Parts: sequence; C-alpha cells; structure tokens
Amino acid sequence: MNEIGNDEVISALKAIIDQFGEFIEPHAINLINQLVQAFFSFCSAGADDDDAVVAANECFECISTVLKGVSERPDIYRTVEPALLPVIKQILGNDGEYIEYIESALDVLTFLTFFQDELSAGLWDIFPMLYVAFDQWAFDYFYLMTPVIENYIGKSPQTFLTGVTSISGNTVKFIDVTIMMVKKTITEQRAMKSEVRKALSLYMCILHNCRGLVDNYLPVINDDILGELRQSTIDDKELLTRIAIFQVLGSALYYNPQLQLQELEKRGATKPVFSQWIKDSDKMESWLSRKIIVLAFSSVLQLPITSLPPSFTDGITHIITCATKIMEKMEKDSQDIENSEAISEELEEEWEEEDLTGFTEDQDVSININDEPYIDALLGRKTVDDFSRFLIGDDWDEDDDDDDYASPIDDIDTLLFYTDSLNAVFQREPMVRIHLINTISNY
Repeated sequence: MNEIGNDEVISALKAIIDQFGEFIEPHAINLINQLVQAFFSFCSAGADDDDAVVAANECFECISTVLKGVSERPDIYRTVEPALLPVIKQILGNDGEYIEYIESALDVLTFLTFFQDELSAGLWDIFPMLYVAFDQWAFDYFYLMTPVIENYIGKSPQTFLTGVTSISGNTVKFIDVTIMMVKKTITEQRAMKSEVRKALSLYMCILHNCRGLVDNYLPVINDDILGELRQSTIDDKELLTRIAIFQVLGSALYYNPQLQLQELEKRGATKPVFSQWIKDSDKMESWLSRKIIVLAFSSVLQLPITSLPPSFTDGITHIITCATKIMEKMEKDSQDIENSEAISEELEEEWEEEDLTGFTEDQDVSININDEPYIDALLGRKTVDDFSRFLIGDDWDEDDDDDDYASPIDDIDTLLFYTDSLNAVFQREPMVRIHLINTISNY
C-alpha cells in the first residue's frame, strides 16, 4: 500500500481480510491506521477520479471488516477511535463534499456505537453532526442513520437526555434533535413509507430506553403517531405502517399506561385505536409487534378498572382475548424455532460426515459447506448478510429490520409478564374473570 497505493491493492487486502478474518486481531490496529491514511490519500485525488473514489470506499469496507472481526475486543475499538473519528467527522461535515463516502462512514459508526458498552465523548461529538447532515444534505441517508441513533440512545439514555448542541444559535437537547428528525421524515412527501416506519422506530426506542424519564414528550409522540394512523387507515395497503404505529402506541402503554390512556382519551382516540389495533393483530407476524401488543395490553390490565376511561372499560375482555391469542402464537413460534434449530443441527452434522465438496461431472452445481451465506439461506437462518437475503428471496422494500432491533424489553419474559398481569386483574377485579368466562361460553 505504501509503495503502490492503488485500488487493486486495497481490493486484494479486502479479500484477504474477508477470508482470514479470525486471524486479523493482532494486526487490527496497524491495519486500520494504514487504511485511514490510504483513505485520505485517495480522497485527495478528488471526486472526479472515479478509481480513487472506489479505492477510498474499499478502504472503509476493509475497516468495517476488521472491526467486525474484532467485535469482541472493545479495547481495540477504543484504541482505533482517535484514527477513525476525524475521518467520520470530515465526511459528515463539509456540507456534503464527501457524500460519496457517507454510507461507509455510517457503517463504521454503527460498529463503533454498537459493540462498545460505553461511548466516548468523541463519539457523542458526532451525534449532532448526524442531524446537521440529515437536515442539510443527507436526508436520503436517514435509513442508515437510524441504527446509529438507536445505539446512542440505548448505550447511554442519560447522556442522550441531557446532551445539548447548538442549532442556528439556539441550544437544543439531543432528544429534541431526534424528534425534529422524526417529524421531518414523516412529513416529507418524498420520504418512502419504509423511511417513515424507520423514523417512528426512534420513538419506540426512546420509550423503551428512557422509561419514566420522558413523560413530557408523550403528547408530541401521540400527535405524530395518531396523525399517521389516521392516514394509514384510509388504505389497507398501509398495514406495515399501522403496525409500526401500534408498536409505538404499545411502547407508550408499557412506558406508562395511565398517561398514555389519558393522551388517547384527550383526543377521543381510545376506542377507534384499540378497535383497529385488535382488528390488525391477526396480521402481525413479527416477534416485535406481537411482544409489544402483549406488553401493552398487560400493562393496561395492571391498572384498576375504576381508573380506566369510561370508553375503555368495556374493552377489557377484548384485550384479554386478543393478548391470549397473540401469546399462544408466540409460544407456538418459539416451539417451531426450537424444532427448526434441532433439524438444522442434524443436517449440519450429516454434512460434516459426508463429502460435499462437489458433484460428479454430470452435475452442474457444487456445494461448499463452508459457504455460510448459502447454508444460512438453505436452513432459513436469520442473517443480515445481503447475499443470504437474496438467496432466500427477501423483499427488501418491506424489510423493517424488526429482528435487528434491540432494547430493554428483550429481557422481559413475555409469558410471565402476561400471566402475572392477568392473575393480578382477576384477583383485584373478580367480575372481570366472571365476565370473561361468560363471554367465552357464548361463542
């Protein structure tokens, strides 16, 4: 790289790192430092030099591959941060002068914010730069910014809530900056529905990670999501958007059921919201949407009936029935996954015992058991690898990455939370149990 520095050398290095990633760790720091220098060198050639632009992006891809290979070594991440942060700041700043590298920069930033338990002050310095870039020239890259923002929120909610930046001479909190990004996305006509759903997921992330700390933001969140809900009920093709909205509504109920019901009641939305929610519940197939509906309805059951809005008291039986159905589906899916994993292990054991390196000369396909994307696709494993998703036939336009979302609700035993809530309401309100039994017996 020092003597030649062309894009072929970078491509060859990337291939080596891809193939021998597990052996990279001792060389990770030197590799990343060298790749950063190479990146700056290629950037100096200017955006008109297509080969240099390709080589510069290759440098970033190599860096991402190295970071992935040492993801269990946060100490290495902290060591290479001083080399990487200036590059990321250069790309996010400068009014979009380096826009051709923003995807690669966000990829690296995702690694740095996800695999470290504590985020440095230097990393937090980049947070307001995301907003400036989004607002001025990088709106189309918001989808890639969202995972980074989720990482910031999840890793340090207190810093997220107390951090401030200056925008147009005004001091603005990080949480307000995030809400401004969401609002702009859901009101922007050129935003795709997948981008709107991704924006709404940030509200969900805030409610999950800042529980009890953002009561004053519930009115703002409800204004946005209920406005979107009214739009999405006009067309049944908007099911995915409605599900994203219900995930935020459910998160708000889990966050504080009393306050959220008050917000719905103030807008006269309690009955129509729950009616549409229960109607759509049969079409909710993702783990996240099902878990949230159970947590939300269970949270409502924890409230005394006398504290519920008059428009909702008749709906207790309906939410119990709905939550029970969803819980049954989740338990069945869990069992199916266990069975599928057992079958996958058996298949892998069989393949390891057989010679699967190739076929006879009259066959036109070869299989390599070390080809992980192919095996992942064949076994139906969940994976973020693009090639595996292509093999499986995923519809990328409708992929909202629920399986990649992580938050404190992951640690909640859904069945236990539901049964505890149900037992509590039956003990506290015996008539609810009697009414439920009578309702079921009438079907």
